[in-house]
Amino acid sequence: MAEGDRGGCHPSPEELDRFLLGELSPRQAAPVVAHLARGCAACRERMAPLASVVFANGPLAPPPLPHHGSEYDFPLFKAFAGARLYAEGRLPEMTAAPRRPKKPFPKEVPAPAARSAGSGGDARPRCEALLEQCRSLRFSDPERMILAAALAVALAERTEMTPEAAAEQADLQARAWAELGNAYRVADDLASAEHALARALDLTQHGTGDPLVLARLMDLTASLYTDQHRFEEAHRLLDWVAAVYWHLGDRHLAARALISKGISVGLAFDSEEAVALLQRGIPLLDSARDPKLTLAAIHALLWCLVDCGQADKVAGLLGEIRELYAVQGEPLLNLRALWLEGRVAAGLGEDTRAEQAFLRVREGFHEAELPYTAAMASIDLAAVWLRQGRTAEIAELVDEMVAIFRSRNIQREAIAALLMLREALQKKQLTAALLQSVTTELRRLERCGD
Repeated sequence: MAEGDRGGCHPSPEELDRFLLGELSPRQAAPVVAHLARGCAACRERMAPLASVVFANGPLAPPPLPHHGSEYDFPLFKAFAGARLYAEGRLPEMTAAPRRPKKPFPKEVPAPAARSAGSGGDARPRCEALLEQCRSLRFSDPERMILAAALAVALAERTEMTPEAAAEQADLQARAWAELGNAYRVADDLASAEHALARALDLTQHGTGDPLVLARLMDLTASLYTDQHRFEEAHRLLDWVAAVYWHLGDRHLAARALISKGISVGLAFDSEEAVALLQRGIPLLDSARDPKLTLAAIHALLWCLVDCGQADKVAGLLGEIRELYAVQGEPLLNLRALWLEGRVAAGLGEDTRAEQAFLRVREGFHEAELPYTAAMASIDLAAVWLRQGRTAEIAELVDEMVAIFRSRNIQREAIAALLMLREALQKKQLTAALLQSVTTELRRLERCGD
């Protein structure tokens, strides 16, 4: 580490270049990461020229082979460097070859058959069907999503292939473990999600280097980082994901990465930047290919517009997409649609309509056993009541939330934020600004560290 201005230590330009390319050993890279994590603008500016080359469409030099016995630190960077090289070699044949139609996934999760000689040929398509089913359940049934992914892992782990096909088998196993990690994430089991995704990453070291496998893994890892509030890491990964998909000519998946970044940026409380990213991504989506993603993206855009104080604009758009929510027919999606309508009504000063919506949303999330989400809707309800001077009812609401949080062992920081609200109520010092501060804190804590 070289001496920088004002006596601070900065990585040398060579160290920054080697870090970006994933060439540093674990011991060499650790101080660089610590330095960059503190937000050094000068070092990030120094990295920009090489970063522009890494993201460019031109060829890159092959990454150096690791020394025997060395460990891979920052394998995400190495994986993407390999993905770019692989993509450049495969791009002509991939763009020329017609896409194979996707097979429909089963309505019920099949039980894996007993292992027998020659069964490997049948296991792969069944594994693919389970992975497709797993992805289809992400908005509706986390438990079945985990089950489907776990069965896919079991099939992938025992699929019999020739030694020559070992790399393809590792790809299949990596994909299955990645989907299992995402299923755990959707079910709020972040520790298990991190373990499964780490296992998937390990398996890619033995795979073909297929950029589609690597990009999917990075995409799911970015979702986990967002849930862990590791926003900068998530956004960096999503930039890589978008670049890989765009280079491969898949505009839809590149758009999905943009939308994921937009949602993540919104959760990091930069609603204006989130709106810009979502507005860039939505027109590039293939709605027929993934209608649920399209709806989720539109919902996120409208939510962020309300955060930006544009409830009147959203009110005019709600009528156009209300049918999209109804077509999906999923209770949680419908609850979130109603929640959005309540926030729009509150933004327009229509307190009665907003109160009715928030009460129904709060009850629905409690019935779905999502107490934290119910609490967030309760805070929106409290804001409406505060405008009406109904502080006694807010106090009852806060006491109820504290009791539920304590019974569910929800993190102490969230309970402390609610207790601050109760203290302000007792002292008759509750303001809209304080309520908004508590809302921001609860959003920051949501899922982080669960």
